[in-house]
Amino acid sequence: MGFLAQLFGKGEEPDKSRSDEVLGRMEWSDDDEVWFGEYKGTKFSVAYDRLKQPSVEVLTYAREILDDPGWLASTLAEAKKRASQECGDFYSLEIDSLSFDRIHFYLRKGKRRLIADLHGGKDDKLWRIEYEDRRCEGIGFDR
Repeated sequence: MGFLAQLFGKGEEPDKSRSDEVLGRMEWSDDDEVWFGEYKGTKFSVAYDRLKQPSVEVLTYAREILDDPGWLASTLAEAKKRASQECGDFYSLEIDSLSFDRIHFYLRKGKRRLIADLHGGKDDKLWRIEYEDRRCEGIGFDR
């Protein structure tokens, strides 16, 4: 396969379902182009990297993070504290109410990343938190 075909080609047809020895069963979504799963009550998704199954590196990252709920909780609490200070009183109650909804794992430029949707936003705000590996980059929202 040539360089341009690799760059712009469709890639392999993804498996419709997959079972991971740690994360359990994941189901493919044609609409979202990810595999969805749930691990110990936490909803997650794993990126499609043009392979029929999720990459080993992304699955390893997802296992590490999802097996460390204390770390997730503490990083969210710290990010909420910083966001409340930066945004001021107007958003502080809303920020305090945020909790993890779905966590998405992926690679970008060879680095392990996650972005998580946060539950509890008001007025059509879509709150998210982003990480590069285990470094939290902060909370923000889109409308």
